[in-house]
Amino acid sequence: MKTYTIKGMGCTGCATTVEERLSKVAGVTAVKVDFNAQKAFVESKEEVSLPALQKALEGTDYTIEKN
Repeated sequence: MKTYTIKGMGCTGCATTVEERLSKVAGVTAVKVDFNAQKAFVESKEEVSLPALQKALEGTDYTIEKN
């Protein structure tokens, strides 16, 4: 499991949107977003690149960064 910082979330609904979008990335098996911590915990069966996760959030106000 890898941990990422999410920026731009203003409510728990935002966290749900981030979770839904990241869970659609190929190879991702589970995503949990902690709104209060502004973190995403991503589990995958193979290496998932940061650019792939960033692409999943394109068109939103959210950004994702490695910790």
